[in-house]
Amino acid sequence: MTTKKIHLLAGIAGLMLSASASAQLTISSGATFNVQTGAIVTVQGDITSSADITGAGKIQLKGSGNQNVNMNGFTIPNLEVDNAANVTLTGNTRISNDLLFTTGRINLGNFDLIMGAAPAGTITGSGSTKFAVTNGTGRLIKTGLGAVAFNFPVGNSTTTYNPLSLTNNGTADNIGVRCLANGYTNGLTGSPFTKEAVDATWDISEAVAGGSNLNMTATWDAGDELPGFQRTRTGIANYITSPAANVGWDLLNSQTAAATGANPYSISRTGVSNLGAFAIGTRPVLTPLLVSPKVFLQGAYNTGTSLMGDNLRTLNLIPLINPYDTIGGFTAVGSGGGETTTAAIAGSGAAAGNDAIVDWVFVQLHQASDSAIISTKAVLLQRDGDLVETDGVTPVNMAGFAPGNYFISVRHRNHLGVRSAGTLALAKTTSTAYDFTNNLANAFVGNPAVANPAMATINPGVFGLYGGNANVDRNTRKTGSASINDYSLLLTGVSAAAAPGPTGVYRREDFNMDGNIRKTGSPLTNDYSRLLNILGALNIIAQPVF
Repeated sequence: MTTKKIHLLAGIAGLMLSASASAQLTISSGATFNVQTGAIVTVQGDITSSADITGAGKIQLKGSGNQNVNMNGFTIPNLEVDNAANVTLTGNTRISNDLLFTTGRINLGNFDLIMGAAPAGTITGSGSTKFAVTNGTGRLIKTGLGAVAFNFPVGNSTTTYNPLSLTNNGTADNIGVRCLANGYTNGLTGSPFTKEAVDATWDISEAVAGGSNLNMTATWDAGDELPGFQRTRTGIANYITSPAANVGWDLLNSQTAAATGANPYSISRTGVSNLGAFAIGTRPVLTPLLVSPKVFLQGAYNTGTSLMGDNLRTLNLIPLINPYDTIGGFTAVGSGGGETTTAAIAGSGAAAGNDAIVDWVFVQLHQASDSAIISTKAVLLQRDGDLVETDGVTPVNMAGFAPGNYFISVRHRNHLGVRSAGTLALAKTTSTAYDFTNNLANAFVGNPAVANPAMATINPGVFGLYGGNANVDRNTRKTGSASINDYSLLLTGVSAAAAPGPTGVYRREDFNMDGNIRKTGSPLTNDYSRLLNILGALNIIAQPVF
């Protein structure tokens, strides 16, 4: 229908523009279409307009199939969506007063839905089946958002509802929100997260850069949670895009908390001035803190190759779930615990060579002031001594702490641990290397210092973690009561199976880490010989206290 001037008077309950369900409302440039107070225009087809609709009445979308709305950036005073088949924007649309959801959703696609400034520009009736679907670049925009909270009822598809409530305590601005289908490694781009996060990203923009100070509350359903998500310990992270040294997700461990609600769930964050990508989770969206330690394990080290053996990998004995969660004496703190890898990385089918995986190790982050342990991480150890994340490639990420100076220590399930002699300057975007293998002075000796060197000499000028520690204490020994005597524990382990001993096992009594426990045989396969070689003339080797 094309018109030059139509007045719809108060008291008219509704007006069908046509008996046909495909009826169209078309308003030409320069035309006047005025819906007076109390009047309702019910449209069953599409709306195309090149002019503002005026008046205080309402346009009702009540088609039996999807309806397209293209206002070309012009305004509807009041709009009601009452269409189970949904509505699709095909042009930018402004709502000056109220948007009422009765039935159905609005698919924004690549167009903006712009709500007027407070106290008008309200959205009523929204919910898990009635919201704005941000399935493209289009945003739901609130004009002049200020100190009055506004709920953005958004979701990326017709089946996902992830509303976001915002309050702007800074300079009032036009704030836009869209929700993306996944969380991503690089904010709005990169690889989708596969675990430990909510499967969504909120992209928040402002018309005038700077000046915003947002309080936000994001909401999600249990079905949006990826495997390993910790509902009792989560937070909203913001992806920082500049300067280069600060790029990455910014959430700190100290900013995490338990979600509220009971499906749906919510979490809040205050004082946000940097807009852009926001996501919910723990480790994937914690601020990075990168370090690249290098260590050798004495038990697995081969003096001929100057590498560690990867027998546990070739025998498919390395567990795919980190073993330290179930070994006494290893306590996960900070962002640690629950780490997993895959057979393609740590199994017999993984690539051989210097970067092949030897075993899991346990990394600890210590604060500089008192060396207290503030975070842990179970990571993988390569044959050449490099420690890497559970993907087998990337540097160790002690996520959730701000860049600064920290001590680093490395422990292993049947070796004594080692701590850096001094603090390391750790950053978000570049990894700090620390080589324990090339200088004995790189290892902390304790205070007071232990009688033995802090690491074993495993080749001339090459150092490694002392092996032979079957009971996960701070000593390797061949004397004393059975509970503290590593040799006694070895004998117990051997006797647990038929002679010559357990075969194809992942056990702490396997001092040479070949997958077998032996007290007889050649020196290369005999764990007792390896223990004697480790101890030398000593009865006890002690680990410094750290």
